[in-house]
Amino acid sequence: MILNFFKVAFRNMKKYKGYSFINVVGLAIGLACVFLIYLFVQDELSYDKFYTKSEDIYRVAVKMKMGERRFEGNTICAPFSPTAQADFPEVKYAVRTHFWNNVLFTYEDKQFVENKLLRTDSTFFQVFDRPFIYGDPKTALYGSGNIVLTESTANKYFGEANPLGKVIRMGEKTLYTVTGVVEDVPVNSHFHYNLVCNLKLSAEDNDNWFSDYMQAYFLLEPGTDYKELESKFRDFTLKYMGPKLKSVLGIDVYEWENMGNEFNYYLEPLEKIYLHSKTDGQIEPISDIKYVYIFSAIAFFILLLACVNFLNLTTARSYTRAGEVGVRKVFGSSREMLMIQFYAETFIMTIFAAILSYFLIELMLPSFNMIAKKELSSTLLWQPQYLLFVAGVIVFVVIFAGTYTALSLSGFRVISVLKGEVRKGRLGKNIRASLVVFQFTVAIGILISAFVMKEQVDFMQTKKLGFEKERVMVVDRAYTFDADEKETIKEMLFKYTGVESVSFSGMVPGRGTNGWSMYREGASNEDMINFRLMHVDENFIDLLDLKIKEGRNFDRNRLADTAVFIANEAAIHALGYTDCAIGRNVYRPNFSENGRTLIEIVGVIKNFHFESMRDKILPMFLTYTPKYHQRYMLVKLKPDNVMGGMKMVKKIWMKMTKGEPFEYFFLDEDFNTLFKGEVRVANILTSFTILAFIIALLGLLGLVSFEMQQRVKEIGIRKVLGSTEMNLVVLLSRNLCVSVILANLIAWPISFYAMHKWLSNFVYRIDFPWYYFIIALVISLLLAVITVSGHSLKVANTNPIKSLRYE
Repeated sequence: MILNFFKVAFRNMKKYKGYSFINVVGLAIGLACVFLIYLFVQDELSYDKFYTKSEDIYRVAVKMKMGERRFEGNTICAPFSPTAQADFPEVKYAVRTHFWNNVLFTYEDKQFVENKLLRTDSTFFQVFDRPFIYGDPKTALYGSGNIVLTESTANKYFGEANPLGKVIRMGEKTLYTVTGVVEDVPVNSHFHYNLVCNLKLSAEDNDNWFSDYMQAYFLLEPGTDYKELESKFRDFTLKYMGPKLKSVLGIDVYEWENMGNEFNYYLEPLEKIYLHSKTDGQIEPISDIKYVYIFSAIAFFILLLACVNFLNLTTARSYTRAGEVGVRKVFGSSREMLMIQFYAETFIMTIFAAILSYFLIELMLPSFNMIAKKELSSTLLWQPQYLLFVAGVIVFVVIFAGTYTALSLSGFRVISVLKGEVRKGRLGKNIRASLVVFQFTVAIGILISAFVMKEQVDFMQTKKLGFEKERVMVVDRAYTFDADEKETIKEMLFKYTGVESVSFSGMVPGRGTNGWSMYREGASNEDMINFRLMHVDENFIDLLDLKIKEGRNFDRNRLADTAVFIANEAAIHALGYTDCAIGRNVYRPNFSENGRTLIEIVGVIKNFHFESMRDKILPMFLTYTPKYHQRYMLVKLKPDNVMGGMKMVKKIWMKMTKGEPFEYFFLDEDFNTLFKGEVRVANILTSFTILAFIIALLGLLGLVSFEMQQRVKEIGIRKVLGSTEMNLVVLLSRNLCVSVILANLIAWPISFYAMHKWLSNFVYRIDFPWYYFIIALVISLLLAVITVSGHSLKVANTNPIKSLRYE
């Protein structure tokens, strides 16, 4: 009996090849999209879960409000971690992490520049456990001269040999002995390292409760309620930071908080950092849980589109099965048996579609990985948990797409079939029209969302940032040079015609800033404001074409300029100066000497974006430090000789450093990486927009093709009565256009609400582009009409004699 069901199902698929093909292909594309998104979502949700004790690991974060500025960060002071481990029995281990980038290492005659040197406590591998290939994880980091390498780094330095006991040099003098080799950190981690060494801190650093340059992670005892531990941080802060704060500010914590300020520590679960953290200063770029929700919703709606295709085509040709149903009922088939028959047909087509979807995934995955910045493999879909998901999707499709078909077709009454009443009902047509509207509503909603995201990304990448980022070559590790060598390099480069300007700085836009808390003249310590700080030289402002609004630039001939500031407009606003700010002073509390440092403002520059446009431009000072804090060398190249300029910079670098590795980037490309999360999402959404329209148009093609066949006689009669081909095309496309217009009207408010919410995440954003509604309408109408026009013209051109003889 069961075998007979499948035989009949195969016969029907063979009989209606065109519709079966459209059904299977449309469903296969939908399933491929769903499975790809599932791989993506599962990868996003898997971050940091590979650690054995990941459920008990937490990162310390801080929530602060000072004046008008609210801030959440994940960098804290050095003494917090060891003191917390000593005071709280719930904390089994507490480790600090601090990364150094662009560090030169040497082994024998080989040099390497490492961007992921992790400085940490000796118990790091008791918290973040990884399999050791060589060495003992419990003792590998004990000793200030020990270093652990990842497997790939060890192979780069030493090949396949056992590297234990080998000595490598960091910089000019610091020697490290290799005491361990650990497996590489998986991709799905919120931080990665190539080398791990012991954290060396001075006595002053270990007692400085007002520093904030390292992360701290706690491994809690199993069963600990981390929220209960958080509640103890308040007393902990008062105990250790309160007295020091009072000695500096002259007021206690309670008075400081009564002025509207806040300072609270809290814990972030390790497994939630990648998708849920809202803190600034992430070690590596993270994602956002809302994108998981967005893509999960897209997967669901694309699956519905594919199911709707099946429903539409099945109900459209339902009356051709009416005779079969009538005959089966006459010969004694029950409704239940007929329903099983139609479920079997749906099941077979879904299985074919699922098999085809695996081939489509193999074709689509390389492009998807490139767009999504992932390293996903289709082999994951063969693992048990993924196969279970695939099976669940198949069951959903069979139930969702097959139930209506089974109920409607098995419910035909024999007498109605014999009278031809099955053909006359309008319920099926109304349902099909509603499903077409639903398909295009989903596709149009995704299309408008993709348009808006793309425009916001383009806006961020092309908006005038307040500084010139084009043709600015940035060379890292400029701290290699002393003050005299920097001046020599400037002289050498200025002689070359391909170079416009040269500057040395501690930071560049897009790569973070330092921070100081200060207050203006006439105010007191409790009125401190947090300012961003960039260490620059006298050429920095001109090279980036920053606009001086008041005052002057730094002057290398004025020795006192090392103790003055140039402020941005946001800093002047935060200080409350409404008239000229030149000559005013700000005061910086000196936490180590219990005093203060007076600093004069000598210039004001117009605001420029030095961080992501998600955030408001913060108060910032430029400080002149020609001898210190200069990591980067900025070279502005002339537009007519960029390649020649690059070669000259490299030649001078190799000469001055005697062959050290040359590391550089271009400021415009580097700054645009701040938006790469949004770029990735926009590109993925664009890809699925195209696939959603393909699925919708495939279904439309099959539906229109079938309905055209049913109107052959009508068209023949109309042609005999004088209708032109264009009249017939308009007639055949009219209802479709009405459905597409209705779908647009439904999709517009939904997409507007969703994109308005998304845009609200950005301080600097586009106004909602209303014209995209019209563009979406035109595109959807055009694609729909093109899809059906071929069939329409073919039927309209049919000889009316043949049309009238049809059936």
